[in-house]
Amino acid sequence: MARKKKPKEGPKGAPAYMSTWGDMCTLLLCFFVMLLAMSTIDPTKFRVAASSFQNALSGVLESFPSVLITKDVFIPRMGGDAQNKRMAVDAATKMREKIKQENLEDAVKVQVTETGIAIQIEDKGGVGFESGRADVNPKLYGVLKDLANVVNAAPSTQVRVEGHTDNVPIHNAQFPSNWELSSARALNVVRYMAADGDVDPSRLSAIGYGEYRPRAPNTTAENRKANRRIEIYVDYVQKKDGEMPKGSNATYADPGSGY
Repeated sequence: MARKKKPKEGPKGAPAYMSTWGDMCTLLLCFFVMLLAMSTIDPTKFRVAASSFQNALSGVLESFPSVLITKDVFIPRMGGDAQNKRMAVDAATKMREKIKQENLEDAVKVQVTETGIAIQIEDKGGVGFESGRADVNPKLYGVLKDLANVVNAAPSTQVRVEGHTDNVPIHNAQFPSNWELSSARALNVVRYMAADGDVDPSRLSAIGYGEYRPRAPNTTAENRKANRRIEIYVDYVQKKDGEMPKGSNATYADPGSGY
């Protein structure tokens, strides 16, 4: 009986090309480690970028459509000095505490923005503006005075007040349209902060958007209440000279002028 031949065994160890492949992978790894070591990662920018991405997916921007709102980010976008950014965070914290003490959490919201803080005042719980009216609700006096104190503590801040209405038509001697009504609401807030809050009028501005930037469709009474609102933006990180808020339907008014 013929004896079976043993199969020839291959060379022991890894194939020869693996040595070259392994050397190349090691060199690439070292190269990218070196690039990472030479780069500078700013954790603040990373957190803000990540938060902005989350906002885009979660619909956070619906509450404040004209300014980017970061979700629970403790430092606004890079652009001003660190002290101003920290002051904006502290201001938002103080305002939230005051609002909670006055039981106005449902009607008044505070958020940190890319340049400072934003305060939104809605027509909830008897707070805000009645339909067709521009008078500041006395329930808001305490909030506006607290905000004035926060603003006066940082003399470099700029304050922009935006007025919004529902889509119920208005046409009378005082308000020919919702543009005038929204501008009057913003102006009354500005005047109160200047007169009773001692805020320098040169730091205040008022804008009326009328019915053209609704938060919700004007299909129900509740939605129309949500659209009758005031939004106040306090900018700690200054924008470039000449940069104006976005929106082709905005009406700009000077605090010292009549309406």
